[in-house]
Amino acid sequence: MKSVREFGAVGDGKTKDTASIQAGIEALAAQGGGRLLFPAGTYLTGTLYLRSNVFLDLEPGAVILGSPDPSDYNADDFCPQNCVFTSEHVSGAHLITAVGVHNVGIVGGGRIDGNRQAFYNEPREDVPWLFKLNEWRPGQMIFFCECKNVTITGVELYNACYWTCFLHGCQDVTVSDLRIWNDQRTPNGDGIDIDCCQRVTVTNCNIDSGDDCITLRGCVDPLLEPRPCEQVTISNCILRTRCNAFRIGVGMGIVRNCTINNIVFWGTRTAVAINSRYSPGSAGVTIENIQFENLRMDCKRPIVITSYVRGVCEEESKLVRNISFRHITGRATHSSLILGNADCQVKNISICDVDLDYWGGVDNATDRQYHRYGEWSTPRSAPNPFYAENVDGITFRDIFVNIDGADATAWESKVRLINCREGRAAGREL
Repeated sequence: MKSVREFGAVGDGKTKDTASIQAGIEALAAQGGGRLLFPAGTYLTGTLYLRSNVFLDLEPGAVILGSPDPSDYNADDFCPQNCVFTSEHVSGAHLITAVGVHNVGIVGGGRIDGNRQAFYNEPREDVPWLFKLNEWRPGQMIFFCECKNVTITGVELYNACYWTCFLHGCQDVTVSDLRIWNDQRTPNGDGIDIDCCQRVTVTNCNIDSGDDCITLRGCVDPLLEPRPCEQVTISNCILRTRCNAFRIGVGMGIVRNCTINNIVFWGTRTAVAINSRYSPGSAGVTIENIQFENLRMDCKRPIVITSYVRGVCEEESKLVRNISFRHITGRATHSSLILGNADCQVKNISICDVDLDYWGGVDNATDRQYHRYGEWSTPRSAPNPFYAENVDGITFRDIFVNIDGADATAWESKVRLINCREGRAAGREL
């Protein structure tokens, strides 16, 4: 183990320590690896490049703080796998990056702070619940790409300018005991994005983010070795966001064979959003064999499963199948939506053991030409706690929904099925 102080890092929050920290990383890599220790202090830095067998070890009280100077960050084309999402007004710059390396990680009890306030901190005049973006901001704060044996544990990840932690095309990843916090007004302020990764565990994380808390994605481009997003387990987490706590989909690859359990959602718009096709330019993601269990809800909408994020359409769609939910409790205001396109490529959906309280009223829109249900249909809601359309095999079992209040009469039956075939397990038992 070496300390960054041995390489000249000051840690006063004013002196740029980029060169000293990188020198420590390179020295450890040259000797075969080890841990680079950050004693208590604030280390102002630009992009850091991790090498194989090197871990950053942040002691309690240690903060890695992103530089406010764009020239301190990597170029957009620093590696062929780097993406720049210009439509979201973001660069390809990162604070900590690791590309094509193995046995790397970030551990300890300190904090990594993206210094979002240095890049934007004023609300938009037209949309005051979002920050107004300036001409330049860094991209994903932590970027691990096509790495093997990755560990991120114990640290706090605060004030990202964009996504907080992006894992793209990685294998054998352990993420645990993280505290992620982004101001709710942060545009695209995701928590953990797991894209085309295999064998990933995420446990004991507390995430409060400005956008999706955790995503499972299938964006195979521009990876050098495209692979499915599969064999992911997520458990024992607390999630809050003004958007989706879970987003599953985005891209044109495959997301499959994942389990998610023991999750608490609070102050959240949508707890679980599963969308094969996110944008008109995408063919969509094949999504299959995803299991959810033990979910405690405090949200507007508990579940959305769609072939297309904007709702039912006539176009061909990718397969979304074998999605199950078991033991859901809590409260909500808006209907859960399970929506296939006309080709009925949403198959074998099971929702069992539900006990939800609904409060408030429902906007019972009847003009289907005007109102199409989809992920972004809030604040509108279908007049049923569970609404399904074009699903080939759907099972509801042990569903209890308590609807109270003056507007309770606006709700129709608990479940409404349109062009759906009931599932083989139990049909509807309400």
